[in-house]
Amino acid sequence: MKALYLASPSEFGLVERPKPQPKPDEALVRVGRAALCHTDVIITSGKAGHVNYPVIPGHEFSGVVEECGSEVKYIHPGDRVAVHTILACGECLPCRMGDVAGCEHYDELGSKRDGGFAEYCTVPARHLFKLPDHVSLEQAAMIEPLANAVSMVRQADVKLGERVVVMGPGPIGLLALQVARLAHPSVLVLTGTRDERLAFGKRFGATHTINVLEPGAKDGLKQVLGGKGADVVMECAGARSALELAMEIVGWRGRIAVEGAFDTQETIPISPYDLLMRRSARLLGICGWVTPDFVRALDLIASGLVDVKPLVTHVFPMEQWELAFDMITRRKSQAIKVQLAPGGDA
Repeated sequence: MKALYLASPSEFGLVERPKPQPKPDEALVRVGRAALCHTDVIITSGKAGHVNYPVIPGHEFSGVVEECGSEVKYIHPGDRVAVHTILACGECLPCRMGDVAGCEHYDELGSKRDGGFAEYCTVPARHLFKLPDHVSLEQAAMIEPLANAVSMVRQADVKLGERVVVMGPGPIGLLALQVARLAHPSVLVLTGTRDERLAFGKRFGATHTINVLEPGAKDGLKQVLGGKGADVVMECAGARSALELAMEIVGWRGRIAVEGAFDTQETIPISPYDLLMRRSARLLGICGWVTPDFVRALDLIASGLVDVKPLVTHVFPMEQWELAFDMITRRKSQAIKVQLAPGGDA
């Protein structure tokens, strides 16, 4: 089979690999769509510390079951499935508390085991979720990133009538905007630096969009918030300037949820008195999702409450993988979410 193979931190490309065979509790999935994310760029550049080499990356994917192991009962060949790529042990304390993202024996397709950048992938059957007939494989490959947005909104505890700011109109930010909208905030602001991305804000429910590079943007944001600050700020940009602004505009007992990926060496000073004591604000680190977030993400797509279709701007065959990666790195202003089609859409 064709696969994007990361043989070592410095050796990545399209190769022929043996077609995997499922174990008794696994299913063989023919990958239909596999989405690229910033983590994949880090992994394939050899800078990720959590990768087991060699490996086939890809942790956002969907497909069709081709073969099932002898012990698999509830998934069948021909089923169209979304893939829950976090493979938790189910036995450690975090798992027993329902926090699979904190599993002490954390395993994942696409970093520690072969993932979806291939024509076929073997997956433990318990991690496969059947798709409703009207949900496409393209949409299903967006469930994992949407689960991250669901996780952030859940942990930020967005409530009816609150003032909410989403920073960064990338894929997660635009998904978080749609999820936060469902809580009916009184103010829902999308901030960023690219007008073409901010244009999606109104479409997805933002009451206001603000380009932070424009003169007077900060004062305009404070005015939109009514001078009281934000109840919730969701930082999805991974930028120092965004987090500094978040700490400036958060209001009394407000929550700052930080999902953006920061450089490992980045440090940002805070004022414990001003932020934590005077305003009693909370700073929340958001890393990953739990299974109920994944299930809710599937339900939100299936019900039409979250629209992921406009975010998938480019789809490439495996042979054009270099162009696909180029789109999300050097040409990312032209793309939001890029997907590969390793094994077709059937």
